Amino acid sequence: MSCTIETPFKLAYETEAMLPIEVGFPSYIAINFDEIANEEGLRINIELIDEVQDQDKAKMEKYKEKIKEHFSKKSRVKNFQVGDLVLRDTEASDPTNTGKFMPKWEGPYKVKKFLRPGTYKLMNMDDSEVPNT
Repeated sequence: MSCTIETPFKLAYETEAMLPIEVGFPSYIAINFDEIANEEGLRINIELIDEVQDQDKAKMEKYKEKIKEHFSKKSRVKNFQVGDLVLRDTEASDPTNTGKFMPKWEGPYKVKKFLRPGTYKLMNMDDSEVPNT
């Protein structure tokens, strides 16, 4: 969903849509329609469509940034050190064995190696490596 003032129809076809009721019972705009002025307006719209699209892209980027900022406030990143004891989400080891009454976490495991933020190599308590970590 974009945060734009323009309708999807106008962005696609560069003109506003007419309602079916306006065809049978003309509105003020339909009665006072000037074809020459309309052609000139369409040419101007075509020239300005890039600018309108750029403005809409800027608005969408600003909106995405606000959403990211909002959800970033709710999450906390926890960095672990080698040797720390951690629990692992059961979906990581067996995504098919999840359900309402299944445990959410398994472990404990030791952090064997730091790969990148949020990614670690784990080992069991008997120092054997855990696959898929």
